[in-house]
Amino acid sequence: MKKFILMLLLISNATLATESLTKAEKGAVELLLAEAASKLIYLERDCDKPIDKNKFKELARLKAFSEGYMTVEGISWDRVERKAHQGYGVLKTEAPLGQFCQQYQNDIKGNYRFLKETS
Repeated sequence: MKKFILMLLLISNATLATESLTKAEKGAVELLLAEAASKLIYLERDCDKPIDKNKFKELARLKAFSEGYMTVEGISWDRVERKAHQGYGVLKTEAPLGQFCQQYQNDIKGNYRFLKETS
């Protein structure tokens, strides 16, 4: 059932995404995704929680959709990656010993309840 709902969400997302993002929306989506990616980098490097990089773009689409954006088409993934690594640097400075691990794991479980735990 969860897979069916996820597929419907993805199909409806693709169907509704007829308009591309404005320049301001692209910047907002890139920032949103970079923030999420920086937390995933933190989880991977500091919390020993491997992240499937191939799944990130799929999750990014869901994240953008959950925030009211119908598409991620036209954003700069290079810019997202660069901002994510900058954000990771800030997180690493704020919590160098993995203090954010539990919080970020809970955030991911809360935002993506349908994901299966792999560890």
